[in-house]
Amino acid sequence: MKKIYYLFFMLIIGFSLKAQEVISSGGKTETTVGYEVSWTIGEPVIKTISSGTNILTQGFHQSKLIVTAITEILFPELNVKVFPNPTQDYVIIQFNELTQNPGFSLFDLSGKLLQSQLISASETHFNLSEYASGTYLLKLNQDLQQPLQTFKIVKH
Repeated sequence: MKKIYYLFFMLIIGFSLKAQEVISSGGKTETTVGYEVSWTIGEPVIKTISSGTNILTQGFHQSKLIVTAITEILFPELNVKVFPNPTQDYVIIQFNELTQNPGFSLFDLSGKLLQSQLISASETHFNLSEYASGTYLLKLNQDLQQPLQTFKIVKH
């Protein structure tokens, strides 16, 4: 009988635990141009260790998410900057060197294509003022088909 109670107790505890959750008495996130700081009160241990390109952060509150590409990098010499991000009005796409017929496509998070055009200069500005505040995906490509790189754009 004790085994049944023990098994039942362990199942209840197992189903009540949730991953990636912090229960604290307080905390906040503050954002300014190019920086974001997040904190919680009562978090027992936080430490970040870095070595070269590797960064390890331990603790409950993991505020920085680094996404790694899951597709093969076709043009490793290509260096692209997309800024400012977050933005209010416009975004600048800056290539170190242009590939053959580069272009971009702007999508909302539901996958709807909002804008698509070829890029003719190593620095291109495009306007986001007509779109609502939110998160968008900017896909850079060659000939508007072959993917080069994807960026997440946040518009305030």
